[in-house]
Amino acid sequence: MDLNYFIAKNNQDFLLSGQPLETEDLANGDVGVGERVTVTDDDVFLYPTGMDITDNLDDVFSIVTYHNSVIAPKYRMKRDYYKGRHYDIIHKPRLPLNKPDTRLVVNLPKKLVNTFNGYFSGDPVEIKHQADSNDDDAVNDKIQAWLKDNDYADAFSEWAKQADIYGRAYLYAYLVDSKLSFTVCSPRDTIIVYDDSVMHRPMFGIRYSTGRNSTVPILITPTADFVLTKINGKVTITNVDPKDPKHILKSDMHSFSRLPLIELAEDDERTGIFDDVISLIDAIDAVVSFKVNDISSFADAYLVVTGQELTEEQLKDIKNNRLINLFKKDGASFDGTNTMQPAVSFLTPDSNDTTQENFLNRAIDLVYQISQVVNLNDSSMGMSATAISGVALLQRYQPMQAKARTKALKMDKALRQLFTILFGVWGDSSIKVSDLSFDHKRSIPHNLSEEADIVNKLNGQVDDVTKLSQYSGIDDPQKAVERLHDQEQEEAATNAQGLPQYLSDQKKGGGVVDNSGDGTQTHSATGQSGQSDGPAK
Repeated sequence: MDLNYFIAKNNQDFLLSGQPLETEDLANGDVGVGERVTVTDDDVFLYPTGMDITDNLDDVFSIVTYHNSVIAPKYRMKRDYYKGRHYDIIHKPRLPLNKPDTRLVVNLPKKLVNTFNGYFSGDPVEIKHQADSNDDDAVNDKIQAWLKDNDYADAFSEWAKQADIYGRAYLYAYLVDSKLSFTVCSPRDTIIVYDDSVMHRPMFGIRYSTGRNSTVPILITPTADFVLTKINGKVTITNVDPKDPKHILKSDMHSFSRLPLIELAEDDERTGIFDDVISLIDAIDAVVSFKVNDISSFADAYLVVTGQELTEEQLKDIKNNRLINLFKKDGASFDGTNTMQPAVSFLTPDSNDTTQENFLNRAIDLVYQISQVVNLNDSSMGMSATAISGVALLQRYQPMQAKARTKALKMDKALRQLFTILFGVWGDSSIKVSDLSFDHKRSIPHNLSEEADIVNKLNGQVDDVTKLSQYSGIDDPQKAVERLHDQEQEEAATNAQGLPQYLSDQKKGGGVVDNSGDGTQTHSATGQSGQSDGPAK
């Protein structure tokens, strides 16, 4: 389906997961998905538990056809709205009679996605292995080296961003020279199929590309990737070893402990961050465009001349300047009397600017409220963080924090799947996924002065680690306490080295020298003087 010419009756109804109420908006909505495949109301594909997809390769093409016809168009529209191609305002019918026809796009979807993604993954998630073992440091160093080799901060940020846009995104793990790597895949051309049990475990994945007359899917399983083609109704596997057509090319074989395609869902409904506010965004585009049209209408106001007929030459001269000429003709004027005083005025439409501004303020506020994203352009947010209490800051960020916590749980679950594959490739049974911890840092301003006061008040009330954990400027309170103890030991050692020297000086020439002439005493070791208590004895 070519979405360049597609207009839904209601874009929000169309974009949300599941079947829209206006079912005729779905082109090819009658496309079947096969007898063995079902699709949930959250656009999730299910396949019978225990059935081998490699024995039913026709089902792969059925899934791809349905996805490309019914689900992928939603994702293409979401991508266009994020980029700034808003369907309602762009496809709106043109106004007649050369009236002002401005089409302004207020790209709130991009603002919502970038604001939330910056808050959620502006600082990459910290991953640590914590077990009752002395090898934790070595394991963590190995994990961090692998993550950095794969530019994990950028990959995880893009993974989270695509989930914000589409409601879901995928991470694809693969082997390069026996080393595990991963990349982000878009749901526009990637699918995971789960079993139909209550657990909904991932069974296989599909990535596909479409041409003018053909579709090429790649079936992804824990053991191999199969490149498929369909010619004259017959499905064949094309990436087979020429010497042994029954076996897949070695480069496309792997033995992962689970499916190497991992889904990050924004929520259980696979709802993108702006899906349920798209109708408000369309209305905002329309009202802002109308406001500009109103301004153009005032600039193009009609000149009204009454009581005097203009000559053909005068009319010709100003015919392009928007003129209305009302004059007396055949002994009667246009108002039924025989008199008419010449007059000149401009005819302009009434302004409804106040109504438009009130609507825009309410609509934009609702967009941020419903999407649970903080409006950083709110005038009150421009206050210095030191002028806002910590409680007030948390209250403003609370809706976005709740949304971020839900997404963090989804990402933690997905990351455990990734590390299960990684530890299987490493072949080290002593490293367990259950010993991993994930710390998601939030990009939120803090009232550091208020936090410092809280830390001071906790002196003597709680242990040092708990106390320092109340200060957001310290990432790792445990290490901060260890560094503080090391510093105290170094200072104690330095002081201990200086004491023998002081005692030696005392022994060699220590004592008090009586300066009887001026009544003062001088310490021979320190050179410090002071008032004598009395005559030397």
